[in-house]
Amino acid sequence: MQEFQTLKKKLNVPSNLMPILTRLISTEESQILVLMTAQFLTASAVAEKVGEKKTEEISSILKMLYQNGFLYKKTLDGEEAYRCKNFYDIIRSHLEEYRYDVLGFENLHTLRQYYISTRIGKTERTIKSGQLKYSSKVVPVRKAIPVTQYVLPTQQAIKILKEARLFALAKCGCRVAFRNCNNPLDTCLLLDEEAEYLMSRGYAKEISLDEAKNVLEIADRAGLVHLTLYLPSQKIYAICSCCTCCCHDLQALLKYGKIFFVAKSDYIAICNAYLCNGCGACVERCVFGAREIQKEKSTVKNENCYGCGLCVTTCPTGASQLILRKKRGAL
Repeated sequence: MQEFQTLKKKLNVPSNLMPILTRLISTEESQILVLMTAQFLTASAVAEKVGEKKTEEISSILKMLYQNGFLYKKTLDGEEAYRCKNFYDIIRSHLEEYRYDVLGFENLHTLRQYYISTRIGKTERTIKSGQLKYSSKVVPVRKAIPVTQYVLPTQQAIKILKEARLFALAKCGCRVAFRNCNNPLDTCLLLDEEAEYLMSRGYAKEISLDEAKNVLEIADRAGLVHLTLYLPSQKIYAICSCCTCCCHDLQALLKYGKIFFVAKSDYIAICNAYLCNGCGACVERCVFGAREIQKEKSTVKNENCYGCGLCVTTCPTGASQLILRKKRGAL
């Protein structure tokens, strides 16, 4: 139909994925969606464009499109206003919210590849243009940081949460989207506008600071890496606990070699050779390949260490430690 062909261009839908778009929305919804602009529009403004439908009817359709992940929403002059997402953001929402039944299970592999390749490409262009310094930054495990140094770095998870206006807990979008492991799902801490957005759609819930600390502890026990995620304004919008098999940024770094995607934490690991018993627990725990056993002792490859602290919390003898990176003089 003409509306879907117009949407193909408007939403930047790849030709091979057009059948999925037609599966996601009805003809009536497509007729409304095609009228949406890059600016936020109220239901009454859209109704003026349509002509034959009442504002109440348009409002109902817009709310459904918003709930189903096709629109962004904000308040404009006391009214709810909406603007359309592009196809990538629509698919991202559907994958991260486990809307597999709507997408069609037979399409998942194709959509996952489209999702990760598009995200990497978009982020890479944003970084290269100077709009974004990096996509994410490693935050060390709280228990791995020396007490005397805990308040010094600016990039610490609890400090970030305390400074947020609002934070909420959601399921890890990457693990929901890719389902490559059995790691905990309830680990994504969202901040401010991102928290409000997912809370309004029922995909996140507000939690206390103590509950957030518990989420971080659970993630540490599972061997997950804490990452702060950034908007182009370099504002942090989430603290995620990530695995290498599902996380988009860790995949970009470790699988596709995009070393500029993820910034290292303020810390770096060291090993006290006198305390090290050569058990290799740190080697198994390190997702960045920064630990190895030499002459029955663990060593740290400085260039590979991102300062996540997972080696510290798994070391049975206390040989692995984190120190401030600037004290080590390491990059």
